[in-house]
Amino acid sequence: QMVAYTRQLQSERASLLARLKALEDERNQLSSQLREREQEFNDMAASLSEQENAVRAAQETALQKESQLHLELEQCRLLHSQTEQQLQQSQQQTNRLRVVSEAAVKQIDSILVRLPGASTE
Repeated sequence: QMVAYTRQLQSERASLLARLKALEDERNQLSSQLREREQEFNDMAASLSEQENAVRAAQETALQKESQLHLELEQCRLLHSQTEQQLQQSQQQTNRLRVVSEAAVKQIDSILVRLPGASTE
């Protein structure tokens, strides 16, 4: 009876050791998976941080470019306004010169007609 009990205990011990070994293997496998997942998480966190920095840099660049374009737009509007004013002044001066020129032509024609020996044209 004692021998049978000893063999039963040895069998249970072997079974428990095999189960313990299987559990240790499973624990090691899960621990390895956990480390891999943590590494993946850390890699993704680093990648996310780099992408966020890149997005921030792109946004800053875009804001600077937008500000520069607004400034250029205002300068172009001012130049356009000044050019329109110069055009209006030039057109007014041209009109005045046309009136003066027509008056001068009439005066010259009037003088030419009154000159002795002038032919009638």
